[in-house]
Amino acid sequence: MTKSEPRKSSVSPVWQFICLLAPIVLTGFYLVYALVGLFIEGQVKLKWSDEALTVGLRVTLLIIFMNVLVMVYAYFCKVPLKHLLWLSPISHIVIAVILTIIIAVVA
Repeated sequence: MTKSEPRKSSVSPVWQFICLLAPIVLTGFYLVYALVGLFIEGQVKLKWSDEALTVGLRVTLLIIFMNVLVMVYAYFCKVPLKHLLWLSPISHIVIAVILTIIIAVVA
């Protein structure tokens, strides 16, 4: 490696797998939780809407925090911006915010 070549990232495949899988699982469960509000009716919907926004905001904050940690890890490992460790967290944060808006409208 010469001085003009960029340094390759030293991200372990295991850490990449963990950093990419955990947000997918959490966002998936949050997607199901948000979409449940669109399909339930009656007394169940009333109970769901009582707690939905509080739960939604907490889960969104958790998703944002977890993905910011992944981006900080990617930054310190000098991962290029086109890498999945940058693109995935950004997309999960956007999805979480959209789902929270959906919950706020439905509730």
